[in-house]
Amino acid sequence: MAFLLSIALKSVPRAVASVTLLIGLSIAARSLPLAVLILPSHQEQTPTVEYQQLNAIHKAEVKTRVGQLIQSASNRDRAWAAYLIGEYGLKEFAPTLIELLNPNSLDTEWETEFVYRAALDSLIKLRISVPSDKVTPLYKSFPDETLIILARSPAENSEALLSIAEQPGRTVCWVAACNLLAESKAPGFAAFLLKSLKIKVEIAVYDGGNKGYGSSGGASASAGCGVSQVTDGFPPTARYQLLQEPKRDAVVVAPGAHPVFCERQVIEPGIANQRGMSVYDHSVERDRYCIEYLAALLDQNVSEMELRERYFKLIAWSGIQRYKVDVISFRELVKGNFERLKRRYVEKELLSESEAEALKPNLIISVYDLRENKTPPLPEISEMAKFMTQ
Repeated sequence: MAFLLSIALKSVPRAVASVTLLIGLSIAARSLPLAVLILPSHQEQTPTVEYQQLNAIHKAEVKTRVGQLIQSASNRDRAWAAYLIGEYGLKEFAPTLIELLNPNSLDTEWETEFVYRAALDSLIKLRISVPSDKVTPLYKSFPDETLIILARSPAENSEALLSIAEQPGRTVCWVAACNLLAESKAPGFAAFLLKSLKIKVEIAVYDGGNKGYGSSGGASASAGCGVSQVTDGFPPTARYQLLQEPKRDAVVVAPGAHPVFCERQVIEPGIANQRGMSVYDHSVERDRYCIEYLAALLDQNVSEMELRERYFKLIAWSGIQRYKVDVISFRELVKGNFERLKRRYVEKELLSESEAEALKPNLIISVYDLRENKTPPLPEISEMAKFMTQ
C-alpha cells in the first residue's frame, strides 16, 4: 500500500499528491476491513499482528509527511499537517501545533482560519495543555475552542479566565469562565463578582389597605444559523460550540451549578453544511448567578447568604421624616450586609484588603409611590440610583 502511494506521489502534482497520500494513509490505518483484504487468502482473518505492523508503517510515513507539510508556506499543507497530528495522535508534534497559533496572522488570509481550526481541534483531541498567553489572544476569533482549552487547567489559567469573564460577550462564555473560576477559587474572582453585582432595592410606599405590587423580568435567547463550507483540498474542519443545555453527544466543559457543555461538528471539504451549527445564547440573571458564585466560594448554599441580589420593602406612609428614616435604614441594612460579606472573603483570603477597600455596593434603588393621594410628593434621598413613581 505504502509503495503504491509512493508511486502515486511521484506521478501527480505535489498538492494533489499530498491530499491523495494523506487520505490514503488515513483510510488504510483506520480501516480494519481493508487490512483484512490485503492479507493472503489462506490466513485467518484475525490479522492483529499484521494490522499493527501496517498501522506502524503508515504512522511512520505520516510522521515524515507531517514534518514536511508543517514547514510549507502553504496554508493548505499546514492545515493538513495540523489535522493529521490530531487524527493519528502524534503528541510529539504538540509544540509545533502550539507554534501555529500566531494571532498576528489571523487577518492576513482567509485560509488561515482552516489552519487555526485544525490546530485547535488537534490540541483539544490530544488533550494538550496550552500556555494561556498563546491561546487567550484567540478568544475573540475562536471563543469556544479557547475556553475548552483553558478549561483543562482552570487554576493555572485563572488570569486568562478572569479576563474573559470581564469581557462583554456571549452569556455562555461568561458562565463557563465563572464556573471554572469558582471551581478553582481563583484570586480576584470574589472582587470581580462583588464589583459586577448590581443589587436591586425596591421600595413601595402605600397609605393603608392592601396594595398589590409586582415586578417581572424574563430571559431572552438569540439564535442564528449559517451555512458553512470547507474549501476543496483542505482537510475536514471541526467546529465547537458551547451550550448551556445538554445535547446528545455533548460533553461537560465547565462543571458547576450551571454546567456548560460543548458539541463538536465536522464539516467535510467541498460539501456545504446545510444544517449548520445553530448558535443559541440564552441570557441569564447575572446578578443572581453572581450571588450563587459568591456562595460557592464560601462553600455555602445561597439560602445561607445574607446578601441578596434583590431586596423589597413596603413602607406605610406616615409623613416625610418617617419615610426618610425608613428608606435610609433599609439602605444601610443592605450596605451592612455587603460590608460584612466583604470581611468574610478577606478572612478566607479570597479578597485582599486593598480590593475590599475599593469595593462599594452598587445599589439600584427604585421607589414606587402607590399612595392614592400623592401629596406631598415623595422626597428625593441622596445615593438613590433610581427614583420611580407610579
